[in-house]
Amino acid sequence: MKLALNFLPCESFKKKLVAYFTLKFIIKGFMISILLSLFIFLDLLNLKYIANLGLLSAIIGLYILLKSDRKIWFWSGFFIGLFWFYWISFSLIYYNFGYLIPIEILGICLIYGFIFLAVSWLESIYIKAIFLLFASYVAPFGFDWLNFELIFVDTLFKPTIYTLALVLISIIISIKFSRYLGLGAMVLSLIISYKFTDNFESLPFNISLITTELNQNQIWDRNTKNDIIKSNLNIIDQAILGGSRAVVLPESAFPLFLDRSQILLSELKQKSHQIAIITGALGASDNKLHNSTYIFDKGEVKRLDKLILVPFGEEIPLPNFIKNPISNIFFDSAVDYSKANGVSDYEIDGVKIRNAICYEATKDELFKDNPKFMIAISNNAWFSPSTQPNLQSKILKLKAFKHKTTIYHSINGSPSQMITP
Repeated sequence: MKLALNFLPCESFKKKLVAYFTLKFIIKGFMISILLSLFIFLDLLNLKYIANLGLLSAIIGLYILLKSDRKIWFWSGFFIGLFWFYWISFSLIYYNFGYLIPIEILGICLIYGFIFLAVSWLESIYIKAIFLLFASYVAPFGFDWLNFELIFVDTLFKPTIYTLALVLISIIISIKFSRYLGLGAMVLSLIISYKFTDNFESLPFNISLITTELNQNQIWDRNTKNDIIKSNLNIIDQAILGGSRAVVLPESAFPLFLDRSQILLSELKQKSHQIAIITGALGASDNKLHNSTYIFDKGEVKRLDKLILVPFGEEIPLPNFIKNPISNIFFDSAVDYSKANGVSDYEIDGVKIRNAICYEATKDELFKDNPKFMIAISNNAWFSPSTQPNLQSKILKLKAFKHKTTIYHSINGSPSQMITP
């Protein structure tokens, strides 16, 4: 009898756990996540106004999600983790751990599944809506790319937290009070949030944004280093012939410690009398490694280091007793990159420009004091081919609109672009 009584709680827990794996809940969570992720995949089509279809899909997804119970919330978060962030695992290929990709994807899915589950346990539609409004503040290891304001990027409506709040309030009205009243509130919300064309400032000189298509394996292959350097120098020469005032090459365009390569430094300084050169490379100082931007202009060189590092890419944001074994197993005992002390700016012809390197360009900290201009450099080959560049681009567009910053983005692995507020 004692054994039977002790066993009952286990049976009860087992039944509750099994209930989450009901096919109906899995399918519904899957469909909601598709509705909330479609805007990212539609961006691959690169068609004007196609984002408005993604917005409609996302609004329907938010409506169904807010009406759903916690089991569906778990699966919605699980599949949102999949559709938004599957590409994070692709970097394992370049550490010879490609076979672990399914395990990392599963881990990502479970993290977001349990985040959504935790919110849904409160069983309040208002708290659920607040979570959806401020989802980017729930950032595992500082990774804050889950932001539902993005559904308004590239649409007819302002991509702001206020627009999202109005949409969520309209959905709540529809669910709690009247469907027709909610629909009217939704239409009114979108009218209020209509985005009129604004004027923007661009740099007062010609700039060449370079796109390169180097595979990640090529970048750090010693056998290709000289070819990459030669190609970069040819690109700079072409920009000079084209009459550009500045040329921007992507992150890690020069796959070496540029401040220790005196011959190459001298050659770039010489060319900078004809054109300003902004390029990515490694930096070293005081036994510290840096992911850096180098600015060559009028025979002078300046190095600006990255401030916000990629979690598990450039730093392991865990205590040492966990970090060290991970570093030994996955990163061949490599040390973390070191951070800059703060945001960094430089000037070309008296125009102040904010420096940003890849991931950090998507962070609000880099937009301190709302800079007019930012030059960002990225290497997206880590995740190619995937929807990572599309999601990154939407986040940059959101930040550009929010901070009224014109962003010039030079990329390896996907098209470079100028992003206006």
